[in-house]
Amino acid sequence: MKGDPEGIEYHISKNRLETLVDGIFAFAMTLLVLGINLPKPTDVLAPAVLTGLIEGLVPQVFTFIIAFLVLALFWLAHHRQFHFVRRVDPALLWINIFILIAIVFVPFSTDIAGDYPGVLSAVLLLHANMLIVGLLFAVEWHHICRHADLCDPVPEQESMPRWFFRSALVPVVAIIAGVVAVFSPSLSLMTYLLLPAIAYLLRFVSWY
Repeated sequence: MKGDPEGIEYHISKNRLETLVDGIFAFAMTLLVLGINLPKPTDVLAPAVLTGLIEGLVPQVFTFIIAFLVLALFWLAHHRQFHFVRRVDPALLWINIFILIAIVFVPFSTDIAGDYPGVLSAVLLLHANMLIVGLLFAVEWHHICRHADLCDPVPEQESMPRWFFRSALVPVVAIIAGVVAVFSPSLSLMTYLLLPAIAYLLRFVSWY
């Protein structure tokens, strides 16, 4: 067929993939708030019980905030990594598809953890979800670094370890959260508050 010579590999547009990624992230981050469910008492009971019901939403709201912030960090990481990408090969495309599968699962795992913050299996589901997303981002960066033909500009060799450790932050924190969950499921959700603190402290490490 003219215009589609045999043997020439098709590559999806970088902009089209970024548009899909941005849309999925926006959709997932919006869905998070739907996991906050306020029981609806009758008009007669509302004055007496509504304050207590709102206070009971604190675990769900806290889990929502944590998940939203982590998703925001993942979105920023994707933006930074794709700064170097000029074109998308099939492997990078499929890595992103798997990333998006894990991302759209986050509202569900967050909802479960928010409803049952004291149940080990509920919070482990969220930690496993975050771990998988983080590992996929590390795989994506590894692939980008190994294929300079996909990049413009090409990442500097000196910066590659720093970016890799950035990608590894969430998986490491998710593993720590999983260990903490064995002793205190609800406390393990607060482990993700370490992310901004660790990122800030790493600025003062010379090799980072």
